[in-house]
Amino acid sequence: MRVRALMAETSTWDFDWTPPGFRSIDRPDVRAWCYHGGWAGSRGVGRVRWTDGEIERGLDEIRRFFAECGLPVRWYVGPSTTSARLADELRTRASAVHAPRLMTADLDAVKFRRNDAIEIRDVTTAAQVEEMIDAAFPEFGPAGRAAAIAETAGYIAGHRRGGIHLAYLGEELVGFANWRDASDDACVQLVGAWTKPSQRGQGVYSTLTTFRCDRARERGRRYAAIVADPTTSGPIVAKAGFTDHGPLWIFVDVRL
Repeated sequence: MRVRALMAETSTWDFDWTPPGFRSIDRPDVRAWCYHGGWAGSRGVGRVRWTDGEIERGLDEIRRFFAECGLPVRWYVGPSTTSARLADELRTRASAVHAPRLMTADLDAVKFRRNDAIEIRDVTTAAQVEEMIDAAFPEFGPAGRAAAIAETAGYIAGHRRGGIHLAYLGEELVGFANWRDASDDACVQLVGAWTKPSQRGQGVYSTLTTFRCDRARERGRRYAAIVADPTTSGPIVAKAGFTDHGPLWIFVDVRL
């Protein structure tokens, strides 16, 4: 089960495409990254294998890295973190703490509800990217909208092992979902989704996830992994057969 939990945790930094300006620390003891983008995942500290005695020196390196990036620190603490004290230290320094669930499933065992009235289309054009951003993120201002569209369009055009699916009822966009194959080819990573609020409860997310899992089986993947919101996607994937391996702690805007 620890191996499966690590599959889900790794999806937070197992990038298949890096945008312009991407910077990282990528060593066996620490994985950190940053770039100026439209999404929360554009910055983070993931894998950390420090002893308790190495925390102060490590925090200083991370502080310098994000200062050079000009971005606030976002820190993920899951089963790869070896220091028992680090989470407590970060908790006192963070402006907010989230605890989504690390979840995985054997693809041959999952079973989702499907709404056959929903049509799934792959995102392949800039017009689709704009439609998706405008529908799902109406709160974005002009700068945020432009950044999100540019980053997503670059991802669609780039060499990658993932993609985005759109869900339609008739010609109404009612949802989207992202996927990415893990770099070790072990699983498909379910790395983000949205359902139009007026269509929740109609099987939009389930249908999108059925599609993602079916495609993954065709590509030879064995597992699916997700970091799931316990109030939205978590209950849906649990009902479909996913195992909950515990929380991934996310410490937001950490003061170092």
